[in-house]
Amino acid sequence: MHPHFVFEWLAYFFAIACYFLLRRRFGDVLSTPERWTVVVAAIAGGAVGSKILFWLEDPSVLLQNLHNPEYLLGGKTIVGGLVGGLVAVELMKRYTGVRPSTGDLYAIPLAFGIAIGRVGCFLTGLSDNTYGNPTRLIWGVDFGDGISRHPTQLYEIVFLLGLVPILYLILLSISCNGRSLRVFVSGDGFKFFMLAYLSFRFFCDFIKPYPKVFLGLQGIQWACLVFLLYYSGDVIRWTAFRYRLKRI
Repeated sequence: MHPHFVFEWLAYFFAIACYFLLRRRFGDVLSTPERWTVVVAAIAGGAVGSKILFWLEDPSVLLQNLHNPEYLLGGKTIVGGLVGGLVAVELMKRYTGVRPSTGDLYAIPLAFGIAIGRVGCFLTGLSDNTYGNPTRLIWGVDFGDGISRHPTQLYEIVFLLGLVPILYLILLSISCNGRSLRVFVSGDGFKFFMLAYLSFRFFCDFIKPYPKVFLGLQGIQWACLVFLLYYSGDVIRWTAFRYRLKRI
């Protein structure tokens, strides 16, 4: 069985199990029907977003394959899935009137799930198109064509696993529920995950051989930049709060 397929499904199962453990530990601000509505919106939006951003990675290739179903259905991107899921959930919440922040319980499962999925990407090699540019660094990896490349999949795994304990501490801070001065409030766990992951991808993709689409940046980098700006107000809020604490 193809390693990409095996680790992709392993990522799904592990992320789901992690979600239910966190829900039991921290509780849920949503009722079960509301939660499943959010989940369905996130899955649908993620599926659409992952395809759209994949198509926009290289517009010239897209134009050449407009009538090629194998190309149109074959690719996807994690960044596209995340931002597509975010947009779909926010639209669904506006339509249904759901007001509480809904993403905190997803942050750690997403980090674990993406990390596990990247193991499959690494084992798949060149055909997965997630490797980095050629490098002379000693940890460069030959994926089978005799060229040593940045193992960007491994960089991402290490980053995400290091992010998990930080996210857990943020969830603990949120669960204090007013018992102490807190930098983070409900919703900030997911926001921190998105800011951290999109920042990582923005910089890491400079060492990936994807085509530049505008002003020297790749399509995924532009998507990262747009949504980093979307969350910039939260960064300002966190920074201002910590500054006020120092002044107390």
